[in-house]
Amino acid sequence: MIRPVSTPWLVGAAAIAAAVTFFIMQGQVRSANERASLLQDSVTASERSLLGRTTYVRYLQEGKRQLSAQQKFLAATVSQPNAVTLVLDQSVLGFHSTGTIAIWYDVEFSFGYDLSPDRYDVKSGPAGIEVTVGKPRLVAAPAVTNLRHKVLSGGLLTDEKAAALKLYAEASKRAQARGEQLASDPAVMALCEKQLTTFLRNFLLKQPDVTIVPHIAVVYR
Repeated sequence: MIRPVSTPWLVGAAAIAAAVTFFIMQGQVRSANERASLLQDSVTASERSLLGRTTYVRYLQEGKRQLSAQQKFLAATVSQPNAVTLVLDQSVLGFHSTGTIAIWYDVEFSFGYDLSPDRYDVKSGPAGIEVTVGKPRLVAAPAVTNLRHKVLSGGLLTDEKAAALKLYAEASKRAQARGEQLASDPAVMALCEKQLTTFLRNFLLKQPDVTIVPHIAVVYR
């Protein structure tokens, strides 16, 4: 004979089962909330990272303005020693005389770009930032310094002092011609590019929310 289960026992068992189910569900909800919070934090961090990688675009035009304003300070300086030897040949009334003189001097060249606002452009492209500009040029007259001379051999009729003064006067003209040649030298062009891109990169990295600045390339017209 089967005895009926008492109602209080059934009620108690149901209450225990409900409590267990409640705690299990509560744990699942808490776990789901934690996962959702972690996912949100991850999404937010990713958004911040992406923002930091692209925010530089906002400041490109201001960067261009700063380059134009600071162009005289962006010149690449190159110094070179020079030596010139001149053989003097003088004849007077059948008398012949020769002499040799040498001069030495240093020349400092300053190269840069024409960064007038309408002469170049700064923009963002698939490979990074592009600065489109004309090729480097002399931005100041070459500075000739430390002039000195020596008479290597003197002649009875030759005027070595006058010859030295003439060579001194011609030094600036020779330096100008040499500087125009050097402006297209690959090493000088690379130095000018480094001056420009370093300034622009440093400016952009100082702007709010910018964490990464991509590669900056100089493209010549």
